[in-house]
Amino acid sequence: MALYKINLEIMPIQSVLDPQGEAIEVSLKNLDKIKASNFRVGKRIEFKVEAPNKEKCKEITNKLCKDFLVNEVIEKYTFTIKNEKK
Repeated sequence: MALYKINLEIMPIQSVLDPQGEAIEVSLKNLDKIKASNFRVGKRIEFKVEAPNKEKCKEITNKLCKDFLVNEVIEKYTFTIKNEKK
């Protein structure tokens, strides 16, 4: 079995209000020199998966996301898989 490192990024979908992103924008309105907008705040989760191959690792990671880690009603996710030395 191979060991894979997963970097999972979870973000609110565009149609969902993002209170943390809104709070950042409100705070920045007081700073005249910084022009930044459209903040969206998400989560990054790192973990390792043991699987016989990369395709199986992808399958396992998708199952973890759908069953435990991501609320697909209000969030979307992407992940990368990297080979990890045991």
